[in-house]
Amino acid sequence: MALTGIAYASFGWAGKLILRLYPGLAEDIKASGIRVYPEAYASLVAMLTFLGFALGLALGIPAYLLPKLGFLPALHPSLALLVPLLSMTGLPLFLFIATITYPKMKSFTRTSKLDLEIPYLAVYISVMATGGISPYVSMERLAKAPKFLFDELRKEAMKFYLRIRALGEDPLTAIEESAKEVPNRQYKELMLGYASTLRIGGDVVHFLHRQTEMMLKERVSQVKAVAERIATLMEGYMAIVILTSLTIYTLFVVNMALAQAGFALGGSEIQFVVFAYILMPMLSGLFIYLADLMQPSYPVYDTMPYKVYFGVSLPITIALILGMCLPFMLPPGTPASVVLSRAFSPTVTFVESIVKRANLPGGFEAGIGLCIAFMVGLIPSVLAHVRSTIVHGGIQHGVTLFLRDLVEVRKTGLPPEKCIMNLSGRDYGRFTKHLREIARQVGWGVPLSRIYERFARKTKNWLALITMYLLVDSIEVGGGTPETLETLATYAETLESLERDKKRMLRPLLLIPYIGAIIIVVVVLVLVGFMNQIMTLAHMTIGTKTMVSMFLPPVIINSYLMGLTAGKISSERVSAGFVHAFLLTLASLAAMLLTPHIVRSLMIPVSL
Repeated sequence: MALTGIAYASFGWAGKLILRLYPGLAEDIKASGIRVYPEAYASLVAMLTFLGFALGLALGIPAYLLPKLGFLPALHPSLALLVPLLSMTGLPLFLFIATITYPKMKSFTRTSKLDLEIPYLAVYISVMATGGISPYVSMERLAKAPKFLFDELRKEAMKFYLRIRALGEDPLTAIEESAKEVPNRQYKELMLGYASTLRIGGDVVHFLHRQTEMMLKERVSQVKAVAERIATLMEGYMAIVILTSLTIYTLFVVNMALAQAGFALGGSEIQFVVFAYILMPMLSGLFIYLADLMQPSYPVYDTMPYKVYFGVSLPITIALILGMCLPFMLPPGTPASVVLSRAFSPTVTFVESIVKRANLPGGFEAGIGLCIAFMVGLIPSVLAHVRSTIVHGGIQHGVTLFLRDLVEVRKTGLPPEKCIMNLSGRDYGRFTKHLREIARQVGWGVPLSRIYERFARKTKNWLALITMYLLVDSIEVGGGTPETLETLATYAETLESLERDKKRMLRPLLLIPYIGAIIIVVVVLVLVGFMNQIMTLAHMTIGTKTMVSMFLPPVIINSYLMGLTAGKISSERVSAGFVHAFLLTLASLAAMLLTPHIVRSLMIPVSL
């Protein structure tokens, strides 16, 4: 804020100019929830752009003068002016674009969170209204809800609470003002419709139920649309990766084979390195980012698989790559290759023995070693993800079954606490142990709110957490009437059905990455062997060992990244990609081991 004040005092005139050139900036700031005066933020944009230009100037002038004065090697004439110009214009342009688009990006993120939270807000208000609790009281209670349940709506509920308690506004006016400020159509319709229904004396509970049903139906359509878009994204990613890889690898294999025979067609190893080790990983990262934008991002998830990946798997993978892959990728005889071979002689010998036992020709060591490094490194992360799925994955289904049984038992007239204790002997899958612990605490007289806090500390499933929060509030405040519990159970079943249908739609697409990874490996190996056969017929030779050791590692890296991307697209979590990355690497390894033997058994005139 101090930096913003300095910018407003020094560049206020530039801020006014920016707001005239970009009139939508003020609306983006308001929609994003950034609590800053639009003119002051525009002034901050101007100041950062100016500082970027000054820094670029400080770097660009020496970059232009030092080569002319002989302190640095002279640049090519085409680069002599390009480098200084890029340094003087690139940094300020980047800072200007980043700062002026930040409110819109933050607004987009906020809108995504609101789209996820508002249907559950409607369920919450509707369930509470069934128990006789008005929506504005529900909003006040929502202000005290845990932050991990309602992130954006909790902030709006806090503003609503302050309007009533601190500013003295009446609840209906506060609801209408809140509806005007939140950039979400469903929220506006829910709040303004409630205020209008109450003013004219209509049936508020009926309106809330109907509005919630409409929201859930719209949510069903949204989930189906998201599933279709994700399916299209997966198909597009696979098509781009597979076709691009096959095309580029074919060109480079043919070009390198002809270059070794003295007939180069253009291109170089540097270009191949840029494509294989920079552009293709960036492409996978782009699709992971696009999938993250399209999919709902639940605020509660198990972070343990990521901690295991970055803390255990990644260091192990890097160490194994240094000892099992890099010594075979470097040109033999170079100092780096000799040092690595001596330092990691056990792993180098191990890889060579695998290649020898598999009856593979030379050149496969780098690819085999990289596959082993990836798979061994991924084992801890795969185990952590499987454990997380087993522990937290089936809780929501158990909660839904429990709610339906709770409704039926509650209709007999037993109090909610007795119903919970009676149902604790039934089997609800992963939720059973939590339910038995809850029943014991209920029997000891522990308040339900404290029981929920303990349950929330042990559970990393947002849908289960929010369902149990609705149950606890409906019992503590609304009395847990059969009608209230029936509404909650119906909504829980509908929401679970949505998630199950979405996963069912995406599951068949997971076969595509495995087919693509195997095809790329087989095509590259067969093409190298085919070019070797062609050159042999022409009484020429090519270094097939060098070519195989050069082309296989990026193919394996590509399969690894395809697995991470497939996991993110299909399961909304990159951690699900650990399993797919392991299996895709294993499929690539199997393709490497079997392709030469299959080619020989089919009597195809190709030799590697």
